[in-house]
Amino acid sequence: MAQQNKSIMPYLSVVVFVTGWALTPVFVRYMSGAYEPHSQAFIRYGSAAVALLLYTAFRMPGALKEAFARWRILLSMSLLVLLMQFAWTVAIYHTTATKAQLVTTLQAPLVILLSFLVFREERAVIGSWRYLLGTLSCIAGVLAIFIRRSGGGLSLTVDLALILLIFVSITWAIYAVWGRHTAKSLHPIALFAVLSVFVSAGFLLSTLLLGDISCLATAGPRMNFIAFISGVICIAAAHCAFHHAQLHLGSAYCTSLHLTSPFITHIIALFFWTDEKLVLLQQLGGFLLIAGCLLVIRSRVTGSAISEESDQ
Repeated sequence: MAQQNKSIMPYLSVVVFVTGWALTPVFVRYMSGAYEPHSQAFIRYGSAAVALLLYTAFRMPGALKEAFARWRILLSMSLLVLLMQFAWTVAIYHTTATKAQLVTTLQAPLVILLSFLVFREERAVIGSWRYLLGTLSCIAGVLAIFIRRSGGGLSLTVDLALILLIFVSITWAIYAVWGRHTAKSLHPIALFAVLSVFVSAGFLLSTLLLGDISCLATAGPRMNFIAFISGVICIAAAHCAFHHAQLHLGSAYCTSLHLTSPFITHIIALFFWTDEKLVLLQQLGGFLLIAGCLLVIRSRVTGSAISEESDQ
């Protein structure tokens, strides 16, 4: 039974990080009226850091101590996350939650490429026709969702939000592969606990220098509580689950499944904002995205079976 639970955990982790990151742009857009970007990023990451430090200090103090001992590597990763998270937050202030999620799915082919180059064990799955067809279907579905009608035709508007989101896609691909490599020698939860402390310190500094720290007081207890919940679910739980899942399932595989997040984000955001509505073509793209993910899942099962036969 213990072995069965252990084999299920990576797949449960996928559900956690996909759901958590689908909620992220909804939370960020909802709180944008109460905080400016720097202060919002700080309170969300600070909440995640507090929750993870308390958990790891009581449940895995040895792993936490080991992670702090590797502070040089985690500090470098945190600088990357700091830039990525700030760009992500600012972008959502200038676009819709659904659009923000859709553009960042460009990270999928970048992660796949880096994973193919760095991790030998991922090449069999990445090279399967099911994986390639499924990932292409996911990207096609994302593009269909992203289509906007302008006048009599279709157009893509290049603005600040789009540039920032493309930057996020590139930095995320580096972070994902770097994170999997680091998690091979550090516990994923302890790893991100330390990383979140460094990122929170960075956002505190940027808030004091460039932002408005008074937002934390004027936002009120209710909004601060929402920000805390956002940090725990969308940052602490989602990132730890992601690092755990990709350690066992692979960076490329987890990133491909992350492509379902925009569709989930869209459904949730519809309850809050009318400008999140998708036309029929975009809805069909969402179904194509889900079908592609099913192919990706199938490629993982088939690839695992092939590996087991080879080992025998």
